[in-house]
Amino acid sequence: MKKLALVVVVLLLAWAVAAPYLTVYRMKVAADARDGEALSQHIDFPSVRQSFKDQLNARMLGEAKPGEQGSGLKALGASFAGVVVDRMVDAYVTPAAIGEMMRGAPADAPAPTRDESPSPPPDAEQAPLADARMGYRGLSRFVIEVEERQKGETAQFVLRRRGLGWQLTEILLP
Repeated sequence: MKKLALVVVVLLLAWAVAAPYLTVYRMKVAADARDGEALSQHIDFPSVRQSFKDQLNARMLGEAKPGEQGSGLKALGASFAGVVVDRMVDAYVTPAAIGEMMRGAPADAPAPTRDESPSPPPDAEQAPLADARMGYRGLSRFVIEVEERQKGETAQFVLRRRGLGWQLTEILLP
């Protein structure tokens, strides 16, 4: 009986450690097959969209430094830009666009629409998450780092534990 309990504990621990790697594998397969529906099962879209909105709004507010001449106009422009950012992020953060980002495509590349498949880049096709570095950053946080091919900057895909599984919750831009 003790051996059975030990085997069960070891199997549960192995599954707990391997679970985010299995999720990443499923995401890679879905992105490679350009299967947006399968990929979207592993993505918490409201959380990813909010992450993008927060990052872009912070960058815009960072450009409007207090004390500069015309900073009032910059701040006003940044507040109006928040509305534009919200709509842009809602349109851009799709399974197809995230699949392209996982391939290391530049973040400023044109986003495919919801109805069209992303076209392969003009250079050689790269597998999703090729040469990615990944690992735990806490008990409920798993990070995948992908380097953009053209700029050499690193984007981070953050997975968090959701119940018994894992989901992509943030994409941290370079």
